[in-house]
Amino acid sequence: MADDKIPGLVPLSKASLKLLRGTARKEPELCFADESIAAYAAFRGHVYNPQSVLYPSCGFDASPARVFPNVTFVDIDIGGNEGCVRKLQEAGLHAFRQDIRDYTPQELHDLLILLNPCIRTEWASRHLKPGGYVLANDYHGNASEMHRQPEQFTLWGVIDSGRDGNRAVVSRNLEHLFEPVANEEELRTFRPDYYAFLNKIFRVMAMNTPDFNADGPFEEVWARYRGIMSEGMPSKRVAGRYIFIKNP
Repeated sequence: MADDKIPGLVPLSKASLKLLRGTARKEPELCFADESIAAYAAFRGHVYNPQSVLYPSCGFDASPARVFPNVTFVDIDIGGNEGCVRKLQEAGLHAFRQDIRDYTPQELHDLLILLNPCIRTEWASRHLKPGGYVLANDYHGNASEMHRQPEQFTLWGVIDSGRDGNRAVVSRNLEHLFEPVANEEELRTFRPDYYAFLNKIFRVMAMNTPDFNADGPFEEVWARYRGIMSEGMPSKRVAGRYIFIKNP
């Protein structure tokens, strides 16, 4: 039966049918993020110029290739990232459709990039040379994971973005990183923007989450929020990217 003759449906015009048949999910294009490129350039210029870079769980993000000449991209290539490896390969980049746990490099890398990877750090860090660097954020806890393993990793510094997003600043200042606030007063002092954000989130959650009550003192509401989100106390200071060294 033709799809314009399905019982119970209003017949579509030939023009509408043609439009619908020609409509498909637009395949994502490779991403070259200015903020990331600035961070990589700052790392290369002020920290270390790597000879071999590993970027697992890369998705469509090809930003490192704009700064580093020898990048290996690894992704399982499913879900929202389906097609990313083919796109990377078509761009002439070195990419594998593979679980990082099955990846076997010919030689160990000297820089590992972990940005929102959804993988345990150790799955990828075993492919890193002793003395090699890890550039990671903490959205999925990779930086915190390394900080809890001082016998394996040493925190070297951080990279933060400038106000325009096209400039990055490397800092050796480690003060208050991974140091949790003790209470509301410290949160307001060290993280005023996050404090304001939480107050907005509490109101939104109260409207959309039946069991969440935003009434009462901030400390009590905050404790309920952390329980729902399975979060601990936030750090006094956070960074855009953390630089670790894999201990020899």
